[in-house]
Amino acid sequence: MRGLVVALLCGVLGLGIGALVAYAAQPSQSNAGTPAPVPAVSPSVPIDEPPSSPPTSPDIDFPRLEPDLPLPPPERTMGNELATWTYHVPQGWLPYAVCVPNSGECAPPMQANDVLTARQAARQTEIRFRPPGEPFVGGYLLRVKVLDNTQQFTPSQMVATKVVGFQGYEYFKLLRQTPSSAYFTYIDGNDHLRYNYFQWFAASGSTTATLEMSVAGRARDRAGLKSLFNRFADNVTGTTEPYRPGRSGQPVTPQG
Repeated sequence: MRGLVVALLCGVLGLGIGALVAYAAQPSQSNAGTPAPVPAVSPSVPIDEPPSSPPTSPDIDFPRLEPDLPLPPPERTMGNELATWTYHVPQGWLPYAVCVPNSGECAPPMQANDVLTARQAARQTEIRFRPPGEPFVGGYLLRVKVLDNTQQFTPSQMVATKVVGFQGYEYFKLLRQTPSSAYFTYIDGNDHLRYNYFQWFAASGSTTATLEMSVAGRARDRAGLKSLFNRFADNVTGTTEPYRPGRSGQPVTPQG
């Protein structure tokens, strides 16, 4: 009996070992499931992309800038010892004082955003023009500035300098750049999305940039901004004659 029991146990063990060997010898099978990434464990960076820009404040409620505003003949003048410039602005727009700190441009009692008289406007080196009744913040405008460019930077050098300077603004985006202009957007201190186009000019016979102009506005103003930008460039003229406001050939800027 003892021998029979031993023999039976040996047979059972042999069958089990044989089954395991046979299973291991079978070719492996592939489970064709849908691939999926393995979830990160305590990731060191956010999985979601951050937004490209923060939510912006609503634009001010003011009629958009139209692309076909009437423009009078180029009869406004400004300049310095390096150049004299003649240009035009949309009919009825008013000149406002800029009053750059420590520039000496706005002698008391003149203050920033004061409407300039004809005599005052003719003697400013930087002016902002706006339509009557527009708020001072958030609308559209045309700005002109005479440059005391003693380093003789060309328009293309001024473009490069401006682009580098504005790259410090958060959410700055360069839209287009030419040898004399730069188009970009940014979000200002009031959380408004702004469109700003700059252009620089050298007087006839010179390569030195002595006039800077820019237009700025909202997204809804883009067509009007581009039109005003191009029409200004088509009509502005400059000479290297030193500017003398009120002298014959250099009229005092008219009001309005």
